[in-house]
Amino acid sequence: MQSSERQSYLEIFDRILNTVLESEAYLFSDAEQRVLAEFSKLDRHSRYLYTRIFMRKQAWHRVSGLNYGEDMVVEQSCKYLAACPQGSEPFLLTECEIGNCDEAVALLLLPELKAMAKAKGIKQMANKPKEALCSAILKTAKQRTVVSFFKKNKDDSAKQRQNGLIQEVLKITGPLVQLNPVVSELFERLHLVFFRSATHLGDNNSMRSAVLAIIGQIRFPSYTVVRSPDLFASRDDVVRYKMLVEIGYQMEVLLTALVKETERHRQGWDIYLSYKNDWQKLLESLKQPQQPEASKRLEQMAINYWRRHFTPDWALVRIVERGARFAANLKQFDDERDVLEALLSQDAYRLGKRGEWYERLVLLYATHLRPKRAAADVQAQSLAKARDTCIRALDDVHVNRISRHAISRQLRNIEAKLGIDETQQVVHPRLCVEWAPVAERTVYGMRIRNVTRSGPSIWDGNDGIPCSVEQLALWRYKELGFTGVHSENAMVTTLFSLLFWDIIFHPLPGVLDTEYQSRPLDMSSESFYFSRRAMIEQRLLEIGAGQFEQGICSAYRQEHGSECVGVTWDLTCEQLLTVAKHIGGKRLAAICRVLATEYRLKRSGFPDLCLWNEKTGQVMFAEVKGPKDKLSETQRDWLDILVTNHIDVEVCLVREGDARDVE
Repeated sequence: MQSSERQSYLEIFDRILNTVLESEAYLFSDAEQRVLAEFSKLDRHSRYLYTRIFMRKQAWHRVSGLNYGEDMVVEQSCKYLAACPQGSEPFLLTECEIGNCDEAVALLLLPELKAMAKAKGIKQMANKPKEALCSAILKTAKQRTVVSFFKKNKDDSAKQRQNGLIQEVLKITGPLVQLNPVVSELFERLHLVFFRSATHLGDNNSMRSAVLAIIGQIRFPSYTVVRSPDLFASRDDVVRYKMLVEIGYQMEVLLTALVKETERHRQGWDIYLSYKNDWQKLLESLKQPQQPEASKRLEQMAINYWRRHFTPDWALVRIVERGARFAANLKQFDDERDVLEALLSQDAYRLGKRGEWYERLVLLYATHLRPKRAAADVQAQSLAKARDTCIRALDDVHVNRISRHAISRQLRNIEAKLGIDETQQVVHPRLCVEWAPVAERTVYGMRIRNVTRSGPSIWDGNDGIPCSVEQLALWRYKELGFTGVHSENAMVTTLFSLLFWDIIFHPLPGVLDTEYQSRPLDMSSESFYFSRRAMIEQRLLEIGAGQFEQGICSAYRQEHGSECVGVTWDLTCEQLLTVAKHIGGKRLAAICRVLATEYRLKRSGFPDLCLWNEKTGQVMFAEVKGPKDKLSETQRDWLDILVTNHIDVEVCLVREGDARDVE
């Protein structure tokens, strides 16, 4: 291990420790601060070793397999870390803590299990999987010999056999160590406070990125770090927030199960039920009179909204939201309706999800909760509820464009079922039933069939090399005089980030809290635009007036290679300028406005190809669709935005046939 790399791990760990304790020590108890102080007193290699083990999975590790220094040094560091300081917890646990045969046998590798099975006379195990080998070996530990059968103390005999098996395992593995869960939970909380990460806490990407930055493998933008020492209210809040985030992550894992795996969805629903009382209490508290914010600027209100992301209540609402999904998978539609109605009854949390909640609620009233065999008037009542819900959604300013389109179409379908005349249909300023029509072009090529291959279709390229459907379309557009790249969202998100670089990395409380960020923490939140509204609107005016070339060039030159959200440095500055100039200031500003206000939703779905014709100066975007491919709602929305703003765009349909044919 090179000393520079080892130094980087120590540097980031020490920086985390010192930064948090400097201004946020109140988030840790006196006993926890003593543990952290004891860690700081350890020698350099012991701290380094703990850091590396901490970044690995929570499991038993063979000391002989910890290749983080010379063997003797590693062994000595493990002894230091496993020692119990006076009045404190050990940092590592040793193999002495293993008291379960199942846990011990699972530590063996497949060849080791086979050798042990052979030594115990277990036959026909040659091609068996690890689980079968473990089961067979464990079975031997539960069987009593003839001598032990006649012993009076049968429990002691069983315990001795199990201890004997554990010792056999340890002779093979050698010394073992594992993170002490009490201490590792403390360090997880320390990292949560430092990185402000609301993702699953087993994910160490933030830590790894910081290490890569220190050793110079990646570079983050230059910006002013504005740490918010009061982002978390108290230690209890951090502990509960972390616990609820982890519960939410467990629910998300359960949601990956197939719908027919009802047991796993029932388990997720039960988790929601265990927090239902907390949810009811939160709803009651939100009904209490709140301090008026009318005197506060919109920007400050947006910052306050963002800070709620770091409260236990925010994590609780995410659990409730997942509870609705479990109810849907279990076909408990009455329960799902109740959860969704409760979520929509508050406007303090998860505002960006309200459109999805309304869409699902309308579907429940119009379909799942409408008794098909009931009398016509009963069905009409359910449809009327669905219609009222559509109107509520259109009145809700937090419902995004994509959901408004979906809800508008739902509304018209419901009115048709109710037999409402066109003159009596709902007229609403936010109603948008139809997408703007988009031109289509059909091109042909030879598809390479491979029935064993899953994934995107493969086509015969002009150069005889197999290519993707997008690359084939590029060949066809080249024949029409266009130069282009398969960039998808990369072209517009790169232009947006370069043009708004200083605004994206403008120091605001609670969004740029460490040196290791490629984006402000609120980039995908509803608060991003509103907390920077004045700056964004001024920049949009400048872009609309044609003042954008210098901004692109200067940001590209000064920040080239740094990690920034949405930026693809494979695109050259010349390509970006060509596209920006041909789009024009006003239309470029319109695209940037969409990204500034709905970045989470609009960072995907942009047309696949960016094309330009050097002779005519035309810039065009094309969404490529192979056979059986369909446009997603996000793609339809981007196409609608481009057409509405008079930006050339078309859907390119690739079909099998003579490559010389174009429609």
